[in-house]
Amino acid sequence: MKGRAAKLADVCGKGFVVSVLLLSTGALLPLLRGEGGASVPPVPGGPSIAPPAEGNDPMMQVMWTLVYALSLLLVVRSKKYLHIATRDKLLLLLVGIAVVSVLWSAAPEVTLRRSAALVGTTLFGIYLAARYDLGELLRLLAWALGIAALLSLVFAIALPSYGTQADYRGLVWRGVYIHKNILGYNMVLSAVVFLLLALGDRRYRWVTWSGLGLSASLILLSNSITSMITLLALLTLLPLFWSLRWHYSLAVSLYTIAVLGSGILIFWLASNTESVLEAFGRDASLTGRTQLWEPVLEMIWQRPWLGYGYGGFWLGLEGKSALVWNVSGIYADHAHNGLLNVWLDLGLLGVSVFTLGFLLTLLRALAWARLTKTAEGLWPLAFLSFMLLHNVAETSLLLTNNVVWILYAAVVLLTVRKPRDRRGQVLK
Repeated sequence: MKGRAAKLADVCGKGFVVSVLLLSTGALLPLLRGEGGASVPPVPGGPSIAPPAEGNDPMMQVMWTLVYALSLLLVVRSKKYLHIATRDKLLLLLVGIAVVSVLWSAAPEVTLRRSAALVGTTLFGIYLAARYDLGELLRLLAWALGIAALLSLVFAIALPSYGTQADYRGLVWRGVYIHKNILGYNMVLSAVVFLLLALGDRRYRWVTWSGLGLSASLILLSNSITSMITLLALLTLLPLFWSLRWHYSLAVSLYTIAVLGSGILIFWLASNTESVLEAFGRDASLTGRTQLWEPVLEMIWQRPWLGYGYGGFWLGLEGKSALVWNVSGIYADHAHNGLLNVWLDLGLLGVSVFTLGFLLTLLRALAWARLTKTAEGLWPLAFLSFMLLHNVAETSLLLTNNVVWILYAAVVLLTVRKPRDRRGQVLK
């Protein structure tokens, strides 16, 4: 009986994790409850705005409050979990700065509410790192993203009024998300997860390869250029990550070729920027992002050190964002650049703490890639690369209820520990 109870508890725990991960991608509920629209951008070449997964839906707030409460209970009731939660001081410091920013926030009530949600979101990431090893976490993430991909396929084909949206180029797929760009970046994440599982686990390979194919197809059908470029970049980087395990001379040769090739490619792109952008249906303003970044930078220089408080800037016409709207003519809900968004919220202080923490995690991820021999061991490095690429033109840093921030917190704390082999022995 005890064995059955333990197995049932394990299944329920994994079901909880998959459900929360699926919810954190922004799937299904925001679309069905009408938080998104299928509007055409104001002008051809204008940005197709994808709002962050933060809303004022009372039902969503109740659901996430329950997630926060359960995550807190699961973490604090275990000394092991609490120990893991405190292993990376910079992550805790960054979240702490967001909470304390209520003292200088341009909208204290908003900052208080959203910083509490950020703490809860981070707690769930801490729980994942403490409860599951890397392989288990990847498989649970594959379940969540696989469900999202299958539902997106069904919605786009069977329920096109929900699963597609109008774009100035015509109809494009958005699946179970409120915007095509959200479908795109979630499917990039899905494609990388399924690829690593396909390369590393011989069981159910037809499932993992099918998941990869479906994810890549949904990216193409979403017509999210940023997501396409991100996926291509990651597919190019993965062999380089794998070469970290090779003999020194082989690795140096490959990296020399990669650097030379990248230099030639960058030079060619710089010389043919307009032609390349036109081929992708874009203009030199990166579909309006550069004209958004100019007034954003002006607002940053007004409060450069501490920012406007966490969540205290992008409040529509009621916040400082109204000045950016008036100058740029773009009704954005975020800066379309992760670091600029953090700078607006927490100033140079927040940017510095995040950057230092990210770089240290990147070094640990490199060590994991060298020490481990499985494809799964490349996940921390692949995820950090995805996060960096995605936040060039979009925003997912320090977002509440967001799968990217949850996974970042988990990766930070997973890489603090030494990697182990399948027998549980620490790799050196």
